[in-house]
Amino acid sequence: MAKANFVKKAQKNIFTSGKRVEYISEKGKRRGQTLSKTDRTIPRDDNDTIFIAKGESYWWWQFQNSPKQYSKTTPRASQLTQSAYLSTLYGIAEQIEDFDVDSAEELSSFAEDIVGQLEELRDITQESFDNMPENLQYSPTADLLQERIDALEGAISEFESLDLDYEEKEEDELEELVAEENDIDMEDENWKDQISESEIEEKRQELESEWVQEKLDEIRGISIE
Repeated sequence: MAKANFVKKAQKNIFTSGKRVEYISEKGKRRGQTLSKTDRTIPRDDNDTIFIAKGESYWWWQFQNSPKQYSKTTPRASQLTQSAYLSTLYGIAEQIEDFDVDSAEELSSFAEDIVGQLEELRDITQESFDNMPENLQYSPTADLLQERIDALEGAISEFESLDLDYEEKEEDELEELVAEENDIDMEDENWKDQISESEIEEKRQELESEWVQEKLDEIRGISIE
């Protein structure tokens, strides 16, 4: 994982692309050699736009032998790793963390999509394991791959065991709930006349939203790592 560094105020403008410049290496095996790098404090051309303006705060991180990466917002775990597996896994976790909806149908669709992504990652990892030379089948790398496969299988199983079939309450039940909340006397034969359609619909949406949030908590409680 790369380390994310926070800069309170940029000393110079940082451009979207930057210009390729030459410099003399001062250390390492290439000391004294003329090398090139992308300098994002210099615009590539007249069309290069400012990504981070002088005085703005920003984050930066860098992988070995790679140029600096910049962000105006706190970088996420999926951005701070060069591992394709971890980047994908963290990306799925971030989707789960960010997802927010009130519709049971959308929640069910989202869960199916997450399962699909986990299955795809499992299959890719399994393929990597299967393609290892026989003499490496019992190596630490093989053990790591198997641990990842097992963890993904476990997460997929937990997702598939979730009960995401929402049962909407009948009209009569909704009317009774609204009446109770509004202290309407249900002994009165005309008590239903005191309830509007909008109140019933509001209660319907409220119950569905509460159910969705409970299920979201269950989903977020599933470990995918």
